[in-house]
Amino acid sequence: MGLFSVQLHPEDGPARAARRVETSPVRLRLAARAAIHNTRNELAAALREARLASIAATNDARIVAILLVLAALALGLEMATSFHLL
Repeated sequence: MGLFSVQLHPEDGPARAARRVETSPVRLRLAARAAIHNTRNELAAALREARLASIAATNDARIVAILLVLAALALGLEMATSFHLL
């Protein structure tokens, strides 16, 4: 036996935990189910908000990229006119 070893009985495990949930009071089960449902809905809402924020950030990055390209073109034209190439 090691320092952190644990002896598990055949009755311990998911089946026993499920049996414990089945024998718990109905109100407790309903409250747990409602809490899980509410948490799932809150998580889904947060993921939707994150998705919309990432889409907005991507759109902003595209706008900035277009402005940078236009600024580079304007600089190129300015340099071309200063060297009398146009």
